[in-house]
Amino acid sequence: MNFFMNVSQIIFDLGGTGSVAKILKVRSSTISNWKKNNKIPNSYSDKILNLISEIKEKRLNSDFIIDNNIKDLSNTKLHKILIIIAGGVASYKSLELIRLFKKLSIETDVILTKSAQKFLNPLLITSLNGKKCFTELFSEEDEDNMSHIRLARNNDLILVAPTTANLMAKLANGLADDLASNVLLATENKVVLAPSMNPVMWLNPATQDNIKTLKERGVEFIAPDKGYMACGEEGIGRLPEISTISEFVLKKISKEKNFNQNLISNDNKLKNLKVLITAGPTQEKIDPIRYVSNNSSGKQGYAIAEEFKKQGAHVTLISGPTNISIPNVDKIIKIRTADEMLKEALGCLPADIFVGSAAVADWKLVPFDLNNIKINSTNKIKKINENNDEIVFKTKNNPDILKTISCHKKRPKLVIGFAAETNNLHKNAKLKLISKKLDFIIANKINGENEVFGNDFNSISIVENNKIQTHNKKNKIEIAKIIVNKILNQYP
Repeated sequence: MNFFMNVSQIIFDLGGTGSVAKILKVRSSTISNWKKNNKIPNSYSDKILNLISEIKEKRLNSDFIIDNNIKDLSNTKLHKILIIIAGGVASYKSLELIRLFKKLSIETDVILTKSAQKFLNPLLITSLNGKKCFTELFSEEDEDNMSHIRLARNNDLILVAPTTANLMAKLANGLADDLASNVLLATENKVVLAPSMNPVMWLNPATQDNIKTLKERGVEFIAPDKGYMACGEEGIGRLPEISTISEFVLKKISKEKNFNQNLISNDNKLKNLKVLITAGPTQEKIDPIRYVSNNSSGKQGYAIAEEFKKQGAHVTLISGPTNISIPNVDKIIKIRTADEMLKEALGCLPADIFVGSAAVADWKLVPFDLNNIKINSTNKIKKINENNDEIVFKTKNNPDILKTISCHKKRPKLVIGFAAETNNLHKNAKLKLISKKLDFIIANKINGENEVFGNDFNSISIVENNKIQTHNKKNKIEIAKIIVNKILNQYP
């Protein structure tokens, strides 16, 4: 008897083909056949049911981002974190931290500064946390009016997220004019700050001096991210990703308070794996001065490379010409043409995983005829006279990098491609998936609703042979996490 109506969805919910195969100690092809036939053998039905039950109890897959390295902490002794939420647009993101810690059975107290109350209602905190949200230094509800002392001492760690420039200045200079600043001045426990502010404010010498002072006193920082800000400016100052903050805090508790180390997974599936990524555009030469290219910024590929590195992989990035900061990877190789990219990619094999996110030009232009005069691309193409208004070019196909890597004798275990389409997104992506023999493909529809080139946001569809998973508009850093975690689940 087949108990399961949609085997593909079940396998996906359990972590993907590779993950289920590893747990059940069978070949990935076996799981693929189950999905193809939409049937799980009776001999494995009980095991699958047990897995589903465990996932419901342990998996932390809510509607916000959770780092895959963090496991269920429900069986641990109670730990306590004080979260101080300061004012700023990023204040709402700290709600995700409260929900996450609650799922991990970590008790939290929350202080909401006066400025933060412009963005968040204390009742929302109370509803989410199931406890009183603290806002006032002196409250009639407190019997001894010494809540700042209790809050300062009764915790394993104090996390300030987001941390404003103003609150850092108060802490650096010993000011205490509200509940949050009093608590920070009265504590002897570990303090962790997650700053969020305008890039100019972050780089201001006064702010940097305050940071230096606080670090010398033992205060720890989770460095802000780079990107576009709510104010419209771009630079460093974005609140770090919630997964980054949570992992930092959990590891800090582990180190400082004998937290159960086994509950923060050190068994990283990507550790020591060799990941090869292509990103950015290629430039195809017309003459020594001119070239043809495309609008790819390289942002999505760079974000994927950085996420792989964070997950513990050894990352080599082959990048076409870009104008963005070099990501934190093990090795970066700069190229211009499709031919150069293929040569470098082949030279980096063998690899465990290949992600072809580069926007490689399908063809190069070869100057051929100028008013019936043969021309040489080694020299600048010049007008012969003012009436010369037409140059004829031939096209020459560039090498198919994805297909070459996918069909190579040293083929990586997983080969993932990208498809940017203006129409028939899923149909064209499936055709590319099959023709290039890929494991799956990331598809983007390029239109007014998804101006992906040069933008910090993206909408994608993950296309496989029998399944399409769509992710609506998210920051490219978040999209990178989704893609990397997908690969993590499918890696054999």
